Amino acid sequence: MIATGVKVLAGTLFWELQFQIVRAIFGGLPSKTEKERAFKKCAPSYIVSYVHAFFLAWAGWRIVYKLEFNADLNHQGYLYASDGDPNFIHFVELTTLVFFTYVLYDIFHLILEFPDLGSYDMAMHHVGFLVAAMGAYTYGAYPLVLGWLCTCETSTPVLSTRWFVRQMKDIDYAVPLIDHFAKAIGMKSRGLVAANRMEYWIAIVFLVVFVCVRNLGYGWAMVGLWKVVMAGSKLKVNRAIPSLVRHGLCFLTICGFCLNLMWVHKIVSMAFSEKRRKWLRKDAEQ
Repeated sequence: MIATGVKVLAGTLFWELQFQIVRAIFGGLPSKTEKERAFKKCAPSYIVSYVHAFFLAWAGWRIVYKLEFNADLNHQGYLYASDGDPNFIHFVELTTLVFFTYVLYDIFHLILEFPDLGSYDMAMHHVGFLVAAMGAYTYGAYPLVLGWLCTCETSTPVLSTRWFVRQMKDIDYAVPLIDHFAKAIGMKSRGLVAANRMEYWIAIVFLVVFVCVRNLGYGWAMVGLWKVVMAGSKLKVNRAIPSLVRHGLCFLTICGFCLNLMWVHKIVSMAFSEKRRKWLRKDAEQ
């Protein structure tokens, strides 16, 4: 128990240390306007989220590949099933710990910067996944579902990139960077129009990735979870883990899927709003 507590503390401090380093680097940026102050305040959190998302997405796809195609239902449902690969078990435990400690760190900053980093729906999302990660780490429950949940982070770098474009387009010292990138990718517009168009297409990419990993992939994870649950006492997970834990994890998985459905509705509205179409028409006129 003490060893686990030390690991959790070390992992959380690892993320906080990254945040403090990035904040120190960004500390020299101007902060004359409200936009500049908001960018300087929130950018370090988004930078750290890149690191977490890239690792977790890679780890998630590795777990999915191992269990989806190279394991039976017993190993898909219970990490500590007999004859499991010790190296793979350690990798899943490490991934779960990384996930858990990052969510702890992020909840802390979500509270400090509320609502700049996310509103109540994001807070619900974090609390749910914090509990789910705790259950997965403590009991080794449903590692395949855990893998699919980790792959959901594939969409996070795209979302973070959109945030940077949206913030930088209103900051004087960042506009040259927008223009340089617009020129590099062959855009004919510059300035605010170019940034708006970039933001639009990033939103489209985000929508596609979001649907693939957080709706389709996550939905497939729920199918696998259903198979494990329906197998009953034939599987070790349904005998080794308390029913309250199993039912709680299943409930949180369903809630997460419903939350993703709600978010995809918001993303569609954002991507295809009349305001976005006006930006596209304005760009075509340049």
